[in-house]
Amino acid sequence: MEANRRISDRFRSRYSIVLTQMEAFAASTDMAAARELAVHHPHHAISALTGATTTIAPAGTNSPLTFSGDRSLVNALQELFTTTVELDAFLARQAPLTQTAVPIHPSRQARLIPADGPLPYDLVALVWPSTSVGTRRTNEALIVNLLPQTAGDGQFQFTVQRSYALVQARDATDPWAFSQNFGITLEDQLRSGNLAPTERHHVVTALRDLRRAMLDAGLIWQGFAPRNMFLSNGVIVLIDFEEVVDIATAPARAAECLLWHRIFFADSLTPDEAQEIFANDDGAPQIPDNHALPADPFEKALLAVESVTWGQRRDLLMQSLRLEGRHNRPEQSRDNGTLYGHELGHFWGDFLPVAQEVRLFQHLSRLGDETTLVGCLEAFEAAMEADICRTIRLASTGDDRPAMRTDSLIEVLEAAGTAALAEARHSTANWYERLDTDPARLVDDLLFHLGTHVGGVTQETRDTYLVGSTQARDKHQADLIETLRSGLDFLHGREPEQPFLRYADPSALRKSIAQPLPQHGIGFGQVLAEVNDVLARHSIGQGHSRYLAFPDSGNALAALAGHVLSPLLNQNLIAVDRSAPSATFVEAQVIEWLRELIGYPTAPLTELRGVKDVSGLWTTGGHLSNHIAMLAALGHTFPQARKDGLRALDTQPAVVMAGPIAHYSHSDSAFHLGLGWDAVLSVDAEDGFTTDPKAVDKLLSNPPSGRTPFMVVGVAGNCRTTGLDDLQELANVCRKHGVWFHVDACHGGSLIFNKRLKQQHLRGIEQADSVSLDPHKGLFTPYPSSYVLFRQREVLTQFSRHEKTVMEDDCWDLGLITPFLGSRGFESLPTWMLLRHVGTDTLGALVESRQVLVRYLERRLDETGLFVRLNDVDFYRLAFVFCPPAVRRAVATLDPAGKTRAAKIVSSYTSRINTALYQAGEVCFDEHSLSDLADRVGAGRGTGYTIMAACPGNPLLTQNDLDVAVERLVEEALPLTQAMLTEISGNTTPDAPRLSGPAGWNDAE
Repeated sequence: MEANRRISDRFRSRYSIVLTQMEAFAASTDMAAARELAVHHPHHAISALTGATTTIAPAGTNSPLTFSGDRSLVNALQELFTTTVELDAFLARQAPLTQTAVPIHPSRQARLIPADGPLPYDLVALVWPSTSVGTRRTNEALIVNLLPQTAGDGQFQFTVQRSYALVQARDATDPWAFSQNFGITLEDQLRSGNLAPTERHHVVTALRDLRRAMLDAGLIWQGFAPRNMFLSNGVIVLIDFEEVVDIATAPARAAECLLWHRIFFADSLTPDEAQEIFANDDGAPQIPDNHALPADPFEKALLAVESVTWGQRRDLLMQSLRLEGRHNRPEQSRDNGTLYGHELGHFWGDFLPVAQEVRLFQHLSRLGDETTLVGCLEAFEAAMEADICRTIRLASTGDDRPAMRTDSLIEVLEAAGTAALAEARHSTANWYERLDTDPARLVDDLLFHLGTHVGGVTQETRDTYLVGSTQARDKHQADLIETLRSGLDFLHGREPEQPFLRYADPSALRKSIAQPLPQHGIGFGQVLAEVNDVLARHSIGQGHSRYLAFPDSGNALAALAGHVLSPLLNQNLIAVDRSAPSATFVEAQVIEWLRELIGYPTAPLTELRGVKDVSGLWTTGGHLSNHIAMLAALGHTFPQARKDGLRALDTQPAVVMAGPIAHYSHSDSAFHLGLGWDAVLSVDAEDGFTTDPKAVDKLLSNPPSGRTPFMVVGVAGNCRTTGLDDLQELANVCRKHGVWFHVDACHGGSLIFNKRLKQQHLRGIEQADSVSLDPHKGLFTPYPSSYVLFRQREVLTQFSRHEKTVMEDDCWDLGLITPFLGSRGFESLPTWMLLRHVGTDTLGALVESRQVLVRYLERRLDETGLFVRLNDVDFYRLAFVFCPPAVRRAVATLDPAGKTRAAKIVSSYTSRINTALYQAGEVCFDEHSLSDLADRVGAGRGTGYTIMAACPGNPLLTQNDLDVAVERLVEEALPLTQAMLTEISGNTTPDAPRLSGPAGWNDAE
């Protein structure tokens, strides 16, 4: 390339870098062919090595061409092509124009055409906007008329290049302009220092004379820039006349152009030369500072305004002049120690979006320290070189990110700051050598260093906050062990007789937790201390011996270990490859185990074909499990809704359940899935708080007009009393009517682990179309852990839009079949570890042994005579109110209105007792609303009460624990009997207790 004068020095270096890099990966035969092509132009060698052929966009149809302009040039071009296809093919064979320091704006598609055949000399071809053609010709004539006869002390003449030809396809918007190639621009000649001092002086004075002539004529050529000028045999050739401004009619625009001229020449002249050209401003328009002008796109983005004053615009241009001038490098190794600012400004203006230009300008224009500014500019120079080299490499294949590394460096500049960027550049060894050999790697190293140290981040910082470094393992291990110890202290109690809760009023608790957003962190030990002293101190101990509200003890060793290990393994069950290779199959195995326990058909994991056979999934809780079951039932019954939505149905899909006992999640599901709350068809519950199969049969036989039941909800352990439906009878009813049968076994699901209890309480569950169950309720597993399971395989495939993929063998990406869940963790690990560690026999025994706890509590409460049970215990939950015999006798004497008032008093005193025990941290019972279906209190069948509920689910509870709980309950209740009687005999009605807990979110109320 040394002898190729059609390439600027800058591009010669760039081509050398790119070809050297490509040589390392090219076959020897390819390189031999590329070397032959490089003799003509290195672009052809690169195109050959990349296998690309063109960057010229086809003009469309193969239509004839129109020619105009210089006759001799037109004749030569007509010999080369007459149709658009020939034009496109011809231009595709040509190299891009690389005679300037910075590439021509990509919209111009500038090409270099060597002299060959009918062409008398090298040509340049580029696209002209069609709207500019007439203006250019007019402006050319204006400038010709004002050119001085001689200039530069009589040593030079000016000429306007008017010998060009326009070629345009009939259906093309813009023409191609062909003109003689004059070689290296005056800008590069001035920068290079190759002009002899005398010749350079004459050039400067000639430019002075031309500027003086424009001012005298009152016509300002906007393109007065050295990149639009060529020095050839004593003649300075001028090109590109898109705009000439008349000072008389547009003085502000003329003044702006005169400032732009200074910027265009800013880095190619010495200060004395600039003074020579621009000092005499006689005739220049004087614009008042407050003169208003429409804001240009850059000003709009920078200042967020629609108009600016002349003073603002002038100040911005002067800041640009400083940035784009000459700067002294710290070494002489490149360009004799000169950094050319306008070379950078030119690149930014042509290849950066305005928003990026603004971000860069905001940071660099503020810099007063020249050393810091030069460091930043040299970093962006390297980014520019890397981006241009990348564009060269991709020139034949297209590039939609021509300033990729510059964009990245702007991001880092904003994050790290100018001082850090300059320091990183100045501390980089062999900067200029690396810039000349591999600018991309130089910038990438800079970006990586700055990006990884942004905000003062160091390796010590990373080791302090992030787990994974071998050097920091001991410290992290100690911190995590201490964290685990804190958790175990909470489970076991840090002190003797520690309460299940240290109650704090919610407002006080908010104050103790409320803090400003932490800007600066504190030591991990301090964070853990805050957790222990505030958060854990005021957390509920659900595994505590006095915690009787829920069975959610979450204290199985293996399940706890799984919850600790799962985030450490950090698997993502959205996909098997690259996300969760073993975890995917663990979940599939757990689902098969649970299916087997329910009584569904099962298969060995090794015989499952893919996700189409995975007929269940983990969810965050029964609420979501029930949503998914309803969605599956809806899609099964109304498959057309999957594509066309509910609007495609001529009926309202409906869900049948027993309102007084159904969990709120089912009506929520109907609402959230777009069916509406009215889609819930409620039937009565039997006295034992179970669904009445006859009522379901009756409703299905004659549903309300306009509604089509598609799902019946049976309950295996409702959330209020854990009453267990007759699942077999409900299954028979659903089969009779062809309706999907779902069993909500979130509470009762643990019974499947005990064969005797399953046969006694869950007979028929295996006939359900879907089942939801919660290990975090009855299987001693920490939150969250729930599963929804389906009798028929392939049910979940309906949730994937990728119908073909999801049915393929060996497709194991669970994310394809998990509605509402995308990325999720290894949440089945706790259940898998629990089952592997304990086994179903022992789990079943633990579940059965737990029955003794609630039965014992039931008997002890009966013995006190102070409480009325609203249910007979089916499973593990006991619901009761404070209603001593004397109160019951008094209630029996009241009229209906009095009984209603008395029921509220019973609720009030029940809640009062429960609240006192709860806030003292002594005994925790649940509290929620419940209808007295059997009228055990005596205020009327179906009367609603606020009740206490006991659900002792922790097998570690002892007989003494339950005795103490009853004793404290009696101690709190007994003194209130007389006050309660007095209030019942009076006329006041207490306020109803606040709705408390999800078990009280009753759809029937």
